[in-house]
Amino acid sequence: MRRLPSMLPLLLAGALLAPAALPSPAAAQAAVVLTDSLLVEAPDFEDLRGELLTLDAAGVAETAWALAPRLVELGRPDLLASFLEFWADRCGESEPLVRLRILAAIWDDAFDESVYDGNIADQLDAWERRDGSLLTTGRNDFDAFTLTFADQLLPHQDDGSLAAYFCLEYSGRLDQAAALLAEEQLADTWLAWFRAHPDEARAQAQGLDYVAGDDDGGGGLNPDGPTSLLVTIGSWRPRGDVALAGDKVLLGLVLEQRLPAGFLRVPVEVRVGRSARPYLVAHDGIREMSDRFDALYVGLELGRPLGRLGPCTLDAFGGLGYDAVRPFREGDLVLGALNANLGLGLRWQPPGRPLLLGLDARREWVGPRNDTPDARDDASDSLAGGAFSLRLGAGFRFGRPLPSAGASR
Repeated sequence: MRRLPSMLPLLLAGALLAPAALPSPAAAQAAVVLTDSLLVEAPDFEDLRGELLTLDAAGVAETAWALAPRLVELGRPDLLASFLEFWADRCGESEPLVRLRILAAIWDDAFDESVYDGNIADQLDAWERRDGSLLTTGRNDFDAFTLTFADQLLPHQDDGSLAAYFCLEYSGRLDQAAALLAEEQLADTWLAWFRAHPDEARAQAQGLDYVAGDDDGGGGLNPDGPTSLLVTIGSWRPRGDVALAGDKVLLGLVLEQRLPAGFLRVPVEVRVGRSARPYLVAHDGIREMSDRFDALYVGLELGRPLGRLGPCTLDAFGGLGYDAVRPFREGDLVLGALNANLGLGLRWQPPGRPLLLGLDARREWVGPRNDTPDARDDASDSLAGGAFSLRLGAGFRFGRPLPSAGASR
């Protein structure tokens, strides 16, 4: 991580950090104080992790009030980034954590709108309305540190930029920050949209689609939410009797419609190629050998998001579809089977842009395709079994337009 500006650790040291270096008396038993030599000499965060693993969530938070500022003072942004991940993992997202993550990203010249989500609207409100008399000494010392941190970063930001807005906000210049956010150059940012639409922002943070109500109300989750289309490529690895088909490359399309509680997907996939060995086709009186295994799958998948981290969403889904194989080039014979599957998927959409990337892993169960074998047939040629499949997709999400992050980069 880049140290910007070079004099920042010296400017932040001294009287401000002296009280912050020690935990508040009430939390003395809960917090861990690490030596400067360890923080300076540690090659990576693993040297600190062992000292912190024994802490409960409250202890991690109390330790953070002093440790995070010291990592800035000592010029260890690498350790700071890892500690923020540890803090979030042990305590969950919080306003102070997100505040420091934003300032650290600005310090490292790595800031963009992916460092926060729709929760930022409520988090900024919490920052602006905080009452120091209700907070611990350690938390008040931390807040004083971020005020100074933002103040020192501000002169190094481009005028009118989103980074400058956060420096104004977190240095306590709330009126100037509000005036900057109202200017045209920030109108097309996620932040401006989040602050203007707090209900929609909360829904977006949960991976949901929200439509605002009119003057008579009526706002809520949008049953006609965003639609996406992905072009996919992947791998299909059969198991059981159908393993004779051999591994195949998948090519297809996935059409997705967001629903109030989840999503509906329609995948269409083709698997083209010959089987690993010839197999018996026994269907409607036909008894011939073939080594062709051109397949088409059309399905229906229902699922819901399990969680969200920044622009990434983890999904779970189940599917049911028709899996058809054409064993001969000539003629219209099709061997059809039921395909049931369960899967997990990831979706990544950069803030404010329609681009969508997806990755899905599925376990499939495929029914028999041939007629019931008799004594003359090889039972392995029932073509029943299962498969593991992986599909990678790229495409676009359509629907209610959301702001672009281009003006903030």
